[in-house]
Amino acid sequence: MKHKVKHTKYRHGFFLVVFKVLFGPFLAWHYRFKAKKISIKKGGPYLILSNHTSEFDTIFMGLTFDKPLYFVASDQLLNSGFGSWFLRFFFNPIPKSKSMADLTLVKRMVKVIEEKGNVVLYPEGNSTMSGDQVFIGDAIGKLVKFLNLEVIFVNVKGLYLSSPRWSFTRKFGQTTLEEVGRLSKEKIASLSVVELANLVREKLDIHLYQQPQLTKFKGKKRAEGLHKLVFNCPSCKGIMTTFSQGDNLLCSACSFTGHYDEYGYLHINGKKHDLIELDKVNKTIYLVALHHRHEPITLTSSCDVSFWRIEQKRRSLFTSYIITINKDILSLKGKEKTLCYDLKDIVSSAIQVRTKLLIYLKDGTILLIRFPKEISPYAYLMTIQIYTHMFTLGGDSLVTLNSSTLGL
Repeated sequence: MKHKVKHTKYRHGFFLVVFKVLFGPFLAWHYRFKAKKISIKKGGPYLILSNHTSEFDTIFMGLTFDKPLYFVASDQLLNSGFGSWFLRFFFNPIPKSKSMADLTLVKRMVKVIEEKGNVVLYPEGNSTMSGDQVFIGDAIGKLVKFLNLEVIFVNVKGLYLSSPRWSFTRKFGQTTLEEVGRLSKEKIASLSVVELANLVREKLDIHLYQQPQLTKFKGKKRAEGLHKLVFNCPSCKGIMTTFSQGDNLLCSACSFTGHYDEYGYLHINGKKHDLIELDKVNKTIYLVALHHRHEPITLTSSCDVSFWRIEQKRRSLFTSYIITINKDILSLKGKEKTLCYDLKDIVSSAIQVRTKLLIYLKDGTILLIRFPKEISPYAYLMTIQIYTHMFTLGGDSLVTLNSSTLGL
């Protein structure tokens, strides 16, 4: 008889205690983190749903709950050597292909649940770039109904302003995590799939500017990296002309200067603007430019690329290339060869952590593209989204595409 390999292990709980003792106090101090402990020892298994503000969300979730949690995580975190082995051995996340429907994911979740493990899922799938909620589809309602577990809703607040995804530096201000409600099996049974999805979106809709910020997030060079989010000039509408310096966002094509304050606002000509608003303006500028520009926009940068296929256990080592994206082709020029991929063959794309771009191709190839820290993978992601959308509609039509449909 074939030996059944368990997903949940005793060592996961043991290491969680060790981690809390050794690193918990430092992390709580460093990120000004305060949270009331959430006990799940006597019940479960539970499905825990949370908003996703930073790659550090998982760490503070682990510090807050009193039992091991099994996070749904990108498979790209689990195929890259020692770091991946460490994650699998001590935490064993549930792997998922990022930004793609993954039918095996549900089976993996069910396996953990059958072993009485508590599953954590970030329905947004990607941590926010602007502080706004990332799109959550109705499929989350189907999943909640299918798993039929009591749901715990969790909100993470403050961590985005402390460590925004675009930033080069840390800001120091209070962060917290709290339980904001539970959903019983009986209630789940009484709601439709759409009603459940709407409830999830409502519970997790925690963005920066819902309530006035009372806590300052202090730090040096607060704005550095902001050009990775707002890469087009809000003033002159220049494409890829912004750069960041100190506490300011500037434009190389005009006299535009915006000052980023300690509450997460950018001040322009005496008026403050939130990053969610600026993200939408940035996207609109880019859409209009691509639609009306006589010559298509082409992006080029140095990068490192790792290659992978689903059936492989480990992805390749990173190799240096020059990446170029235009309206037809994504090309990678290396020392020994040049690789070209038709944009029509891109199935899906997503940002990985802060500097990487994931590209899924029809033939099963996956590209993990790592940019220099000053380059915006968000700009590359958006360019791919817009150009592939043009292919879908035919010609260069952008009628059904707007700023709210672009992004992560």
